[in-house]
Amino acid sequence: MATNHSGRTRQRNGIAIGEGAIRKIFPVFVLLMWITAGIWIANSQWTTLNTILALEALAICSVVFVNFVHVFNFGYAACVVVLNTTILIATGAPLGSIIVGGLLMIYGIRLFTFVTNRYRHPSFAQRRAGTVIAHKQLPFPIKVLLLINTATLMTFHAMTTYNVATKAADEGNSGLNGWLIIGGLVLAQGIAIEARADYEKQQVKRSDGAKWISSGLFARTRHPNYLGEIMMQVGVILCGIGAASNWYGYAAGFLAPTYIIILMLSATTGGEKSKRDKYSDDPEFRAYLRRSNALLPKFRKVNV
Repeated sequence: MATNHSGRTRQRNGIAIGEGAIRKIFPVFVLLMWITAGIWIANSQWTTLNTILALEALAICSVVFVNFVHVFNFGYAACVVVLNTTILIATGAPLGSIIVGGLLMIYGIRLFTFVTNRYRHPSFAQRRAGTVIAHKQLPFPIKVLLLINTATLMTFHAMTTYNVATKAADEGNSGLNGWLIIGGLVLAQGIAIEARADYEKQQVKRSDGAKWISSGLFARTRHPNYLGEIMMQVGVILCGIGAASNWYGYAAGFLAPTYIIILMLSATTGGEKSKRDKYSDDPEFRAYLRRSNALLPKFRKVNV
């Protein structure tokens, strides 16, 4: 979920503060999550484990008071690992939950490692300094609001694994079904694409930070990292379809990944505008635009 907006206008990260409609959409999704939680509680479906997950998310997301940008990368990665680990331990880890929860934990570990290496690299120094300045300028009440909103998002993002694990434990089976198998495959593919795209992007940025990327996964799609993240969230949603027993159970597993998909689409739009503003006068870049798509790969050959 880590985006690259933090070095741009007013040093914003783009995820929860966002730009344009995203700034308005995030609180709406959080409100829907709170309403869903209220319905769970009213129907005696909210458990001690749910409360533990929420408290873990709050504790991890408190990194917002160190640097608010960290909650969208380090905090997200840590929540994915810790919350899914807690679910597997508490529920006895049925096979279905191991698949979805395990893949998410792999994603979280990969993301945390990637962000740590990027953050420490000298090429990231200017952006790192910019986030420090932005953090100091952000009012404390906004940081508190970010804590609440992001902790809610992280808690609900773990609900698919929770639903799969608890339903399997209640029914005394593995939790495997067709939806989970298909979703797991999409989830794994998305993780692999995003990991490869992040690696390729950082390799180019470290050697030539002023150059756009047009090789590897970036040859036919200009934002394969966002495409991978979207595929991953779609996989999470698919895994959850066969795991809920009522409409609010579906809602719990649907809301967080859906918001992240919308966020990635917004990040793609922002990334496109940034690239076009910066490189539109370059003939090589215009040729690259003709032979690639913003998100979905373009496989049809174009004469450039």
